[in-house]
Amino acid sequence: MSDSTTSSQQQTSSDHQPHENKELYETQKNWVPLEANPEVLTSFMQNLGVPEEWEFCDIYGIDSELLDMVPKPCIAVLLLFPITNSYEQQRYKLEDDIKSKGQIVSDKVYFMKQYIGNACGTIGVVHSVLNNANVIKFKDGFFKNFLNTTTNLNVEQRATALALNTEIEKSHEISALQGQSSVPDEDEPVILHFVSFVNVDGHLYELDGRKPFPINHSTTTEATFLEDVSKVLQKMIEENPEEIRFNLMGLVKSQSEEEEEEEEEEEKKEEQKENEEKNN
Repeated sequence: MSDSTTSSQQQTSSDHQPHENKELYETQKNWVPLEANPEVLTSFMQNLGVPEEWEFCDIYGIDSELLDMVPKPCIAVLLLFPITNSYEQQRYKLEDDIKSKGQIVSDKVYFMKQYIGNACGTIGVVHSVLNNANVIKFKDGFFKNFLNTTTNLNVEQRATALALNTEIEKSHEISALQGQSSVPDEDEPVILHFVSFVNVDGHLYELDGRKPFPINHSTTTEATFLEDVSKVLQKMIEENPEEIRFNLMGLVKSQSEEEEEEEEEEEKKEEQKENEEKNN
């Protein structure tokens, strides 16, 4: 690892400090939750300054055949899953282990806490997008401005900045109403939760605003990213074998018609080559 890494014990030292904006924390906002719908999340993201070439798509499962169907490059994965008693027990055990033993976290990881009820979908999108600012060329808008103004803030200050930002709150509200499902009341309890998985500096991070810090699961590469995410998800499934409410989406770069034609041509050439080899 490079010098741009730090232990989680150092990074989370502020977790035990009084919240800097007590009034905001005690009068926590509740937003209408976003639907786990790729079209809704894509529209939401693009309205805030992400170019149209980037979009969310469904990931239909973690078997290798299904992962192979995901367009490449895939630079982030959003997971929607239920918060169960079993999950919470595993969560606190993992956090205690990390606090005790420490972990390596690159200072390039963009992480923020969640101070807004039902905003996990928005924060998942923010984590997915801003941890890929090196490959996404932002248009003028929220993401470009928010990254510039919050890069040097701590995780709590970023959370406060988001809670006070009227632009993203308005965009979230519009997107929440675009989903096909019935929209729950903003005060209705929601047990489903979004988290984001990203590759930063060759490590697979789980980013969850409910947790005090990023979780460094393993090393990864662009080529093995989806496979490495699937290993984490398989463990979650094994720990909650009776739970089937999991939804996956990938942040991918869409292909132009010209790129699709080139790919089809390459596939035809490869198929022709294989046939010739079989006949010889």
